[in-house]
Amino acid sequence: MFWDYVSPFTYNQIEVESMMCTCPDAKVIKGEKYLKTITPDSLKRYNLIYSEIYFENRKTTQYDYMGAKKYIVKGEIIGKRNISEGSINYYPLFRKDVYQEKFLFNIFSWGLRGLVIIEFLVLIVLIKRKRNDA
Repeated sequence: MFWDYVSPFTYNQIEVESMMCTCPDAKVIKGEKYLKTITPDSLKRYNLIYSEIYFENRKTTQYDYMGAKKYIVKGEIIGKRNISEGSINYYPLFRKDVYQEKFLFNIFSWGLRGLVIIEFLVLIVLIKRKRNDA
């Protein structure tokens, strides 16, 4: 949980999981608070539900027909949409600028974390050598 607030890699983006049904396009895993902050003032008067979102142009990959993968998405809220005509609950309509698989993102972020750990261990070794020399 602490990493979500500190990480420069998760700033201004949300993590979603695709849903292939007649409901909204994606389930928001991380980033509901961020969605609330980027909602335009003209849409704040509606009862928006931020746990699921619609995309302006739906994205599926050839390997993800059933929506099993997780994605990192950057973009902005451009409107609202509801499931049916009589529904009083609205979901954000999201225009995505960046859309990447979380698996690739995880490899990159864990690689950087590994480098930081290695640098920390080298620092400890250097400090111990310096103490032994003194």
